[in-house]
Amino acid sequence: MIDEVNKKVLLAEDNLVNQKVASLLLQQLGLTVDVAENGGKAVQLAEHNSYAVILMDCQMPEMDGFEATKAIRRLEALTGAYTPIIAVTALAMVGDRERCIAVGMDDYISKPIDRQVLKIKLNHWTQREFIMRNQELSRKYSLVPDALAGSEEPINLSELEEFYVNDVEDVLAAFIQSTESLLGDINVAVRERKDVSLSHLAHELKGSSAAVGAKQMAKLALYLERAAGIKDWTEARDTYLALVNTFDGVQRFLRENSTALVQQPTFLITGD
Repeated sequence: MIDEVNKKVLLAEDNLVNQKVASLLLQQLGLTVDVAENGGKAVQLAEHNSYAVILMDCQMPEMDGFEATKAIRRLEALTGAYTPIIAVTALAMVGDRERCIAVGMDDYISKPIDRQVLKIKLNHWTQREFIMRNQELSRKYSLVPDALAGSEEPINLSELEEFYVNDVEDVLAAFIQSTESLLGDINVAVRERKDVSLSHLAHELKGSSAAVGAKQMAKLALYLERAAGIKDWTEARDTYLALVNTFDGVQRFLRENSTALVQQPTFLITGD
């Protein structure tokens, strides 16, 4: 059951009707609710308050649920905290759960929200053992890429432009798209402990990262490939989280430094 000490939930939802319905369901389950009308507000509230769980709508103005989740996970990497985040979404396509998890969410629940399903998921994701385990993972979330980075840029754009000339935009766009898909598949392989599949996926990511000069990601993919080879699932999970964090940094770097991808979305394209 949800921790009796902390029975507060953060609901990130911009639609007023959905806010009311979800809040009533949560209150019926004996919980108190803070409401954030956009992702930016959700990040602020998560930074200054402790919640048993966060229910995160995916499509919100100003900052969507995916960006908000990544921002919250970056903050937690500095504090060692960990709050389960459940996406609340109308997404219904195969693989959408994996795409939610790839940005740091723990699960998703479909709209309209079913009270019994909500209760089951809240109880599952707020188990004390889960929180303690993920607090440790959270501490490592940004440490591995930081240790690898040194003064090295996420991608050497000058080398890319010299090598690919007028095709840099297409190459980077292909890299971002393929990496999104690979990270989703990698997450599934780690969760289901499919060592052969994970090894192949990590090898593919290693090659594509090296091809565009994303050296930090290539190194992490190599570590992941080795972890799969020895079936070290703790190391595999830690390295996967580091890869997600590093990929987020690659995209921020490209948005700030590359006019070619200034209009490219970050990490995922999704919608309700």
